[in-house]
Amino acid sequence: MCVCIIALSACHSKDEGKAQNASSIPMVTVSEASIKSFQGNITVSGIATANQEVMVYAMCNGYVRSWSHDIGESVKKGETLAILDNPELKQEQIKAKAELDGTKSIYDRLQSVYKKTPELVPMEQVDESKAKYESAQAQLEAVNSQIEYLNVTSPFDGVVTNRYVDIGAVVQDGLSRPGIEPLFKVQDVSTIRVNVNIPEVNAPYISKGTPVKVVFPDLPNNDFTGKVSRISYGLSEDTKTMLVQIDIDNKSGKIHPGMYAKINFQVSSQVNTLSIPNQAISVYEEEVSVYKAVPVDSTGGNLNWSAGVKCRLQKLKIKIGIQETDRSEIPNSDLKEGDKVVVSGKNQCSPGAIVIAKE
Repeated sequence: MCVCIIALSACHSKDEGKAQNASSIPMVTVSEASIKSFQGNITVSGIATANQEVMVYAMCNGYVRSWSHDIGESVKKGETLAILDNPELKQEQIKAKAELDGTKSIYDRLQSVYKKTPELVPMEQVDESKAKYESAQAQLEAVNSQIEYLNVTSPFDGVVTNRYVDIGAVVQDGLSRPGIEPLFKVQDVSTIRVNVNIPEVNAPYISKGTPVKVVFPDLPNNDFTGKVSRISYGLSEDTKTMLVQIDIDNKSGKIHPGMYAKINFQVSSQVNTLSIPNQAISVYEEEVSVYKAVPVDSTGGNLNWSAGVKCRLQKLKIKIGIQETDRSEIPNSDLKEGDKVVVSGKNQCSPGAIVIAKE
């Protein structure tokens, strides 16, 4: 009797061990990779920017004698923003004009004498006086050009969005001195450029002319429609995104540069393409992946996924195409239709791990 008791105890202990081992295997929920057709909408965030933007610098040294446009005021191309003064330039102008008058008088006199009596004045002397006259003329034109730069004008139609100087402020030439403070900031906001950075996986679906819908959360009930105006085509090495720009008419002035936007791209629909649930997708340090559950007994048929199947996990890198609210397109991956991917319990997953997978 004692032997039987011992045997029964041993069997009981062995059964308990099996139960404990089975219960220690993590359980995960899986779903099936399936074929689906996508409507072809991609939604990405963007930022509104001015069509043109420039910092207006002084093109010669001087001090601000007056300014005519302040922040928020419209300005036309070539319209004066500020007038500078430079007394030294004015003195140089007077001196250059006097030099020009003197050399011109000498040249005119020698030329007149040479025409009447060539033997009295050598041709070389006439040519020399002509060269001095032309040099003085060029010097005066250079000074006049600098004086014209004292009139600071707008390079295009726009709005003054910042003024950095007041009357009497001394300013320096921004052409030859980098880092000098500008006088004004002018933006052309009649057209707004919406800048969008498109992820690499979505870039193939977007081209110039792709229809879009732009929504600004700060402008409720003001949706804008348009088309992709330009594409950079090259991907940023840092972010692996492609810059796309959309032009929006802004003559109403409602849209301001810097506004946040949501852009919906109406891309070409994808028919009969592989898809997986969005819950299966993991993103870590820009790496997108899924866990595929492979039955340990690969020869077994009619697996009961509802009851649970013992599986080994494979971690697969993927790229995401068109996304909808519940599923995402997975182009060019190692997944195939019917594969099981983990949708919950991913915190217990690791490559090669054994799990009980339930559908």
